[in-house]
Amino acid sequence: MHLEITIPCYNEEHRLEAGYAVLADWILQNQERAKITVVIADNGSTDRTEEIARRLAEESRVPTRYLRLEKPGLALALRASWDASTADVVGYCDTDMATDVTHLGDVLREFDAEEMTVVNGSRWLRGAVVRNRGWLRTILSWTLHKGIRGLAGIRATDIACGFKFFRRSWYAAKSPGLTSERFFLGAELLWNAEREGRRVKEIPV
Repeated sequence: MHLEITIPCYNEEHRLEAGYAVLADWILQNQERAKITVVIADNGSTDRTEEIARRLAEESRVPTRYLRLEKPGLALALRASWDASTADVVGYCDTDMATDVTHLGDVLREFDAEEMTVVNGSRWLRGAVVRNRGWLRTILSWTLHKGIRGLAGIRATDIACGFKFFRRSWYAAKSPGLTSERFFLGAELLWNAEREGRRVKEIPV
């Protein structure tokens, strides 16, 4: 299996290097489990993010690609990364690795089942312990989650969590019809998967 992890960045000069180090360390310790590569998708940063990302991509022992987009937009960054991917599974982690990267092991196990389409990290399931979640971030995330979930009729328990992974072949089939450019790509893909009756697994993170 080839898993490709995208780190979307917008002005992350203060968090990118530390977050990447955590992810790279886990990948190096788990190289025998799967082929794992990284894409740093810079969606229009104006600080030192590009300089740092290019250096990481050049120096890391983990295969890493730097992708630069001039137009800001989380969804645009992810779509550009995944549209160019040849991996079996694509997904993303937040720059600060607020979700414990050891859950990537859960992702690999779930996608070992060929029928799995989506693995969605959830901060609202019993056993979830996401780190670095301040009270304001928690309130905003919960409000966004409840609003979108109610309007779209999505059953998934966490729409906004920055830890989502998709079977790339399924994503590629959906890609031409996607409309998200900013923050709602995960919700749009979850809605599509649920509507089609695809297998979606949520894991507490």
